[in-house]
Amino acid sequence: MYHRFGETKYPSTNITVEQLESHLTYLKDEKFKFILAKDLLFPENLTSKTISITIDDAYLSFYEVGLPIFETYNTPVTLFLNTENIGVNNYMTWSQLNDALNRGVDIQNHTHSHSSLPKLSAEEIKEEIEKSQSIIKKNLNITPHLFAYPFGEASASVQEIIAQYFDAAFGQHSGAFSIDQRYYIPRFPLNENYSSIERIRDASKALPFDNISLLPQDSFLNPPTRKFVLEVPGGVKGINCYIRDFKGSFEKEIKTFDKQILIELSRLPVSGRLRFNCTKVDNAIQWFGYQYLIN
Repeated sequence: MYHRFGETKYPSTNITVEQLESHLTYLKDEKFKFILAKDLLFPENLTSKTISITIDDAYLSFYEVGLPIFETYNTPVTLFLNTENIGVNNYMTWSQLNDALNRGVDIQNHTHSHSSLPKLSAEEIKEEIEKSQSIIKKNLNITPHLFAYPFGEASASVQEIIAQYFDAAFGQHSGAFSIDQRYYIPRFPLNENYSSIERIRDASKALPFDNISLLPQDSFLNPPTRKFVLEVPGGVKGINCYIRDFKGSFEKEIKTFDKQILIELSRLPVSGRLRFNCTKVDNAIQWFGYQYLIN
């Protein structure tokens, strides 16, 4: 997952040209098959070496810098756009989006105002979706059926609303693709600081756990808690979890059972995003990621 291209004054959301080219070269050399995000929903499209690339926000640098590179490497991409910013503030115009669409970019929905949806009412969320869908239909003559949450922030109630409009939805938390999380699908964010070939290697080869889940299931925590339960039907042996919020990583107390890991954090998470990354490295890398929003 990418945002900006060649905009080095935004290192937390930018990828350099050199980094992007190194990623695509590696993936091509490793014989990965590239598909659009919408094709992930069909199991017959998923081979052991299948990958999908997504871009959020429709910054102008995608059109001017990123898209020509993806075309050079013959790599299909999916673009999630928020409609309010189109044509202003260094974003793409509708004319450029139409051109990108004609050049094979798959365009999907990222709301109208790019607001954090768990902080909105149900009516406000529906207005965000219906307004952005209408604007996209008017300007591009398409109806998106995929969605990406602004900031990767969701909740159980938000997901229920999104499911009324879209076939699947994506977060911004690391983790292997799994259709088990249809309305909170993980993606590996890439930026200047997290873009090494080692990260690309691990992300591209990561496999999901079967039917894994994390409790509490609601990704919007209000109030916050220090206690979590990771349920792993296939067994917990070899699994390690790394947990971090805006204050830093956590010390934690772990109790393991045959198919459960009980986790108690050393402190309450602070307001903002709380991310879990649970991995198992054996003959392959299994990777489960989850993001909470702490109110």
